[in-house]
Amino acid sequence: MIDPKSYWITKAEKLKKEGKFEETIKLLDKVQELEKEEKTKDFWYKKAVRYFEIGEYEQAKNALDKELETNQKNYSVFFLLGKVLYELKKYEESLEYFNKASEEHNRQHLRNTHKIDQMKSIHKFEEAVKYSNLIYQEKIVDYMYWYYKGMVLLNLKKFIEASSCFKIVLETNPDNPQILYYLAKSELGAGNKQESLEILEKACTIEPINKEKLRIDKDFDKIAGEKHFRIIKGSLNLE
Repeated sequence: MIDPKSYWITKAEKLKKEGKFEETIKLLDKVQELEKEEKTKDFWYKKAVRYFEIGEYEQAKNALDKELETNQKNYSVFFLLGKVLYELKKYEESLEYFNKASEEHNRQHLRNTHKIDQMKSIHKFEEAVKYSNLIYQEKIVDYMYWYYKGMVLLNLKKFIEASSCFKIVLETNPDNPQILYYLAKSELGAGNKQESLEILEKACTIEPINKEKLRIDKDFDKIAGEKHFRIIKGSLNLE
């Protein structure tokens, strides 16, 4: 097990020896942040975030379990648990926590909306703006929520539901090659071969490195011999 604080101190010492002083200072600032977090109410949640950053997913889960024991359940905790369980390949459990996160997200959205109306009614417009900002931040969070939930559903072979998640992400970022690539996978799994090929072609046009991924990605084996697929991959030239 690697402790986040020790992990960043070791990285900082290595960078210092390499003469990368600006990067060293940034990491030492991160260590100071960790020390401050040890005194906060949501210490276990923040510790879980730090473990997640360095790929210590079992430790992140343990920290989140303690957070749930000591503090009020909220969207951030459920969402992070979903991500941790996804990385641990516990997809059913991960989906359960993503659904819990969604429920909590909706409850918080309703609370913030109610607060905006309440603050406006008593002419506390600065307070109303504060709650409006919280709603704006919720929309930013949604991008990663739908991405991770889509990936969980894809691994569970729930292809239609996965496609729905990826399409929500693409509403705000229609040319994201990574999301297009995974959408092509889910559409193929759902039996929409032609749509999958069209999406895949777009993903590879925007980001050519996706062609290299196709050479080893077994999820596309069922169409590996198709002319359109071979052209996309670059193993067959257009006549």
